[in-house]
Amino acid sequence: MLATLQTAKTWYKIPKDDTSNDADITISLLVASEAIEERCKRKFKRQTWRETLDGSGTSFLRLSQYPVESVDVLTVDNTIIDDFSIESENGILFKRSGWPCGDRIIKAEYLAGYILPSDEAGAEEATLPKTLELACVILAKSFREKKVGVDSERIGPYSVTYSKEDGGSVTLPREVEALIAPHVRR
Repeated sequence: MLATLQTAKTWYKIPKDDTSNDADITISLLVASEAIEERCKRKFKRQTWRETLDGSGTSFLRLSQYPVESVDVLTVDNTIIDDFSIESENGILFKRSGWPCGDRIIKAEYLAGYILPSDEAGAEEATLPKTLELACVILAKSFREKKVGVDSERIGPYSVTYSKEDGGSVTLPREVEALIAPHVRR
């Protein structure tokens, strides 16, 4: 999850010892995390990734996940390549002489992503940007209040304006969209 139960409870001003809504909050955080990853077109948890890529024919090769911590194995047509540099934050590999052009000729195994927040004692310190954590907490609250997809409300006389959806996906609240915008894969 992109945010912890304790962080959400702090934001929602729920006492730590009140566990009556923990299951509901946890499910909302899980769903919010998945929705944010889907909108950003990437996963945020640090892990090892294996992918087969097309050769770009340029000096730049974009990996699908980032930030990149390390590249363990990189091959072009089964030949190991090690003369490249990593632009970690963008997931780009730079090779001065250029990457060959071709379909599915590059295989990469690399470690990428962020250490996610955890309530576990002794867990590694999170590296996930706080904007993503906050977006998750806000979206989870919207799910719990069932206001996702509502652009505006008016009480008297009662009126609701719903967001337009794009291809069936959830329309995220504007503040969530603003918080995650820098993290969307382009």
